[in-house]
Amino acid sequence: MSEGGHGVISIDRLIASLDPELQRGIQFRESLPPKDAVYGELNPPLPAPLCDGLASLGIQQLYSHQTSAIEAVRRGENVVVVTPTASGKTLTYFLPVAEAVLKDPQSSALVLFPLKALEQDQRGKIAHWQKQLANVLPLTAEIYDGDTAKNLRARIKQKPPHFLISNPDMLHQAILAYHQGWDHFFRRLKYIVIDELHAYRGVFGSHILQVFKRLSRLLAYHDVHPQFICLSATIANPLELAQTLTDRPFTLIQESGAPLGGKDVVFVNSQTTMTSTVTKLFMKALDQGLKTIVFTKSRVNTEIIYRSIIETRPDLAAHVSSYRAGFLPEERREIEQKMASGVLRGVVSTSALELGIDIGGLDVCILAGYPGSMMSFWQRSGRVGRRGDESVIFLVAGYDALDQYFLSNPQQLLGRSFESALINNSNEEILKAHLPAAAAEIPLMTEDPYIDVVRHKDVIEDLERQGLLVRSASGQQWFSGASRPHSAVSLRNIGGTFEVMCADNPRPMGEISGGSVFRECHEGAIYLHRGEQFFVEKLDLEKKQVRVRPVQTTIYTMVRSEKQTEIIDDRERKTVRSFVVHVGKVKVTETYHSFERRRVYSQELLSVEPLDLPPQSYVTSSIWVEIPTALGDSLAKDDLHFMGGIHAVEHAAISMIPLFALCDRNDVGGITFTRHKQLTGGAIFFYDGYPGGAGIAEYNYSIIEELLRRTLNLIENCPCEDGCPSCIQSPKCGSGNKPLDKQASIRALKYLLREPGEDEDVEESQAAIVAEAPQEAVEVIDWQPQSIPAGKRVLVFDLETQRSADEVGGWSEARHMRLAVGAVWDSLTGEISTYDESRVADLLAHLKSADLVVGYNVVRFDYEVLRGYTFENLNRLHTLDLLTAVTGSLGRRLKLDTLARATLNAAKSADGLQSLEWFKAGQMDLVTEYCIHDVEITRDLLLFALANGYLLYERKDVGQVRIPLRLNLTDFMAHPEALAS
Repeated sequence: MSEGGHGVISIDRLIASLDPELQRGIQFRESLPPKDAVYGELNPPLPAPLCDGLASLGIQQLYSHQTSAIEAVRRGENVVVVTPTASGKTLTYFLPVAEAVLKDPQSSALVLFPLKALEQDQRGKIAHWQKQLANVLPLTAEIYDGDTAKNLRARIKQKPPHFLISNPDMLHQAILAYHQGWDHFFRRLKYIVIDELHAYRGVFGSHILQVFKRLSRLLAYHDVHPQFICLSATIANPLELAQTLTDRPFTLIQESGAPLGGKDVVFVNSQTTMTSTVTKLFMKALDQGLKTIVFTKSRVNTEIIYRSIIETRPDLAAHVSSYRAGFLPEERREIEQKMASGVLRGVVSTSALELGIDIGGLDVCILAGYPGSMMSFWQRSGRVGRRGDESVIFLVAGYDALDQYFLSNPQQLLGRSFESALINNSNEEILKAHLPAAAAEIPLMTEDPYIDVVRHKDVIEDLERQGLLVRSASGQQWFSGASRPHSAVSLRNIGGTFEVMCADNPRPMGEISGGSVFRECHEGAIYLHRGEQFFVEKLDLEKKQVRVRPVQTTIYTMVRSEKQTEIIDDRERKTVRSFVVHVGKVKVTETYHSFERRRVYSQELLSVEPLDLPPQSYVTSSIWVEIPTALGDSLAKDDLHFMGGIHAVEHAAISMIPLFALCDRNDVGGITFTRHKQLTGGAIFFYDGYPGGAGIAEYNYSIIEELLRRTLNLIENCPCEDGCPSCIQSPKCGSGNKPLDKQASIRALKYLLREPGEDEDVEESQAAIVAEAPQEAVEVIDWQPQSIPAGKRVLVFDLETQRSADEVGGWSEARHMRLAVGAVWDSLTGEISTYDESRVADLLAHLKSADLVVGYNVVRFDYEVLRGYTFENLNRLHTLDLLTAVTGSLGRRLKLDTLARATLNAAKSADGLQSLEWFKAGQMDLVTEYCIHDVEITRDLLLFALANGYLLYERKDVGQVRIPLRLNLTDFMAHPEALAS
């Protein structure tokens, strides 16, 4: 389905025209061969009017993915089509809808696009079909969005078109909110088309998930059951994403039959600055007569590169433009039209032009840095060569860690699989915004099939307290506390949108999101818009306005900030290698306290100016890696900076996260502590940069070991000595990239990734693994009583020491504490054996004979004491540490005595300090008796947990509660990593 070519691009001629500096920067070049088309046949074939319409477009055959999709739709299946840019995905929804309209002229489709510009683009394509089919099928199509005139909106409701083209914002604000007026449209609705499915990820995707849940409620209410047709760029999990968003099964079509023109991929390392390199490449391409697009990673970079181009070559000013979010709609449409018509020969854009807006045939794509994901890399690359001609993609690497990583490993980029698109289906902040809207549409009900009111009980009660939900007298329904709560919900922006007002002009010149306004539009900032500079005079938080005035300057500004985190909910934890990682909720507070003024070209620091802005706080999802204090001690011995090392790990790890998940490094925040107030040691936090979370933290929790391994590889292989933007420096560090220590970061990562007990370096006591935010214990149900497997040797073990932690220099030096006595209960004999220091070899032999060793804090303490007597790694013994199991279930540590008193109505006979006093007084009989008693308690707790599936502890506020503890010793002996479910 390719149209005729419009010229032949000579990659060699373009590269030969580059100056020697640019040619030296070329590090890698590879030609991707063209691909021939693969066609399919429909049975039965399309109706004659549709075949004629295709012929008028020069289309004689359909690609294989198009026929597969149409046949699946004909079978009544929901379909998700995942093929490259410009592969003809539009026909996979248009032809089934048109075929349905031929059979039933009352059929309608709701076609949703994430951007208004895409609506206009698709409306133009449908207009061609309206003209072709006018005599046999009078197709109707209308755009229904915020720009639609009021009188036309009313007419659309009264007489719905065959294609209603809209966006999720309008679905939320105008269709769902006023669904009673749309009943005629709902009765005709046969298809719902979701284009650019991959765009519905992160916070935006989490909002859309709630919008589609509300849509499903209303479809059921109106008793309509449309098919869904989803179109997506290539991602790792399109089927999962489509099913999660719509709660429906889908058929996946992902083998593209469309042809591809040959492409050259060229990696360029900036010899000076990325801005300079991109500017020179852009101008050379235009001088060769090649239509060119530059993609940047931020609004600011877009404006800086655009300004550099027009300052260097004023003659190009009429032929190029910048393009980004924040432009007014009429500005964006004007640029799109000028690109499509050929008036503009080049454009510098953010991701805003990444989606399928038709801006004509392009020859050259210049990526100002790796865009952050494989999906974006190929989407942006797909903007060129759309006519089937040869094209070229330049990836200009900056100092960013991922840029340099792929510059050194180009085949890893070209051969990499795609990332997963993530959404958070449990974001309570987003749920709170949508529940009142859902209740305004149809009251919430205790038996609601689409919104689980029992699961969301706490959220609903909170909304009741705020007056946003009102409960019926029967207590079985909830109504909205406001007549139209929809207007309070923004699907895209956190903190709403701020208008940017210039001088005395009553109309806004642009807009900026509340999530960016403090960083880019604080008072005194230099703001860029279409290459022009503006000085921010006032940031009005109440009116949500930014007042600016034009200015000519050679400086730019950058904010400084401080962050704090508070652990709200420690939901889950696990031990990975030699560290413990948690996932839960944290409260992040960021204070923007000052900003830097720097020269644009030299980056010379001119001044640091104070800021007076309110702190910004939100609760979000996070993981945190606990850092043993023993690591700090080890680094200090070699004069390495503890904070500098783990701070560098934080920066580098964040830069690697986009290798795994479909996100940008700006979607993830980080903060590092050598000692956190809620932990006894340090921690590195990686949190989602949005209230409630975007699903990134949970994903990071699942891949944390591989993430840290990639991070270590990045830092070790960077050729710099002390750290640079390609490894450990971050462009968004609020503390100005201080302190950082590259060598300490390498040591820290190797320490965390080692096997437990791999070496005899100091290791921290289990006491360092503690959080102050307990979780509610949950009732265990359907538990079948367990027992110790017959014929298996289970040993319950405890020991007492001769010396205290203080006497040997801390818990990390436990191997110097020496054995006073060890006691072992053996399940095969039912007896307890005791061993003093003279018989430690017999004790070790007894432990090694076990199928399973059980203890309380046995891994971090008892085994570490015994490491003073053996070179063997006792962590290789199959061990069940009840303290670890209890902590993993409850979310915090409990003393053995606390569990014994509540569960067994028993108590420890003494404590460790008393045992030390007895030992020093020579009263070994008392030490031995005390050790035996602890073994008995531990054994009885084990047997109780096996029989009942839980242990008990006393809470001051509610009394005794259960700690779920499902232990299956048979499974655990086979898979010792599975402590408890």
